[in-house]
Amino acid sequence: MTAQHKSALNISTRSHQGLTRAENQDAAYTNPSAGFMAVADGLGGHQSGKLCAELTTGFFEAALQTQRPSSIEDLFQSMKQCNHALIQHQKDHPQVNGMRTTLVCGQITDDDQLLYGWAGDSRLYVFDTESGLAQLSRDHTLRESKLDAALTPADGDQHILTKSLGGNQVFEPVCGSVQLSPNQIMLLTTDGLTGMVQDAAIETILSAHARNLKLAADALIDAALKAGGADNITVVLAQITPLN
Repeated sequence: MTAQHKSALNISTRSHQGLTRAENQDAAYTNPSAGFMAVADGLGGHQSGKLCAELTTGFFEAALQTQRPSSIEDLFQSMKQCNHALIQHQKDHPQVNGMRTTLVCGQITDDDQLLYGWAGDSRLYVFDTESGLAQLSRDHTLRESKLDAALTPADGDQHILTKSLGGNQVFEPVCGSVQLSPNQIMLLTTDGLTGMVQDAAIETILSAHARNLKLAADALIDAALKAGGADNITVVLAQITPLN
């Protein structure tokens, strides 16, 4: 955010190991003054998922020291550069070859646009007290690919990613933008939340705590834990509020 900006970005972040995982392989990075936020979920079935997630958020933390994305193309290129850096790290450190992570990230511009991008099944939502909860991302999973092809998904297809960072595949992130209104809430989250808590329940929680992001974040984590806490859970809530 520039000094002339007429609104502030409030952010609340919570992460929990969950009730069944041996370690927390999620990572989050937020920079309210720069208007940036990111959530990564290292893939538990792949070597060094925790490291991959942390390297990913660390990449954006370092990149923001010189320049923040100001367009969809900027964000697109930044995500591609991050993927290249992860692949290079694996070449330099063969012991972590195969590490991968999801990513969802957002950049608020000076005119209150949200530039966003993602790869994998970590999600981005926007909540509005009048229109409710809207999912802006779409999971990069075998389930969604089969639905696109008019095929019937099989059990477990929702857990098979078709896109992620760190693998040696051709990587093309998906990016977009949306104009934000004051007091709308952005939610960036790993599937430790969305795999356990339905969107309708997420909407109810955000509606009940729309004026207090910390309480909302705590309530989302608690809901995922009460539902079984089968995975690491990370949530980032962000809200633009006008300056008085």
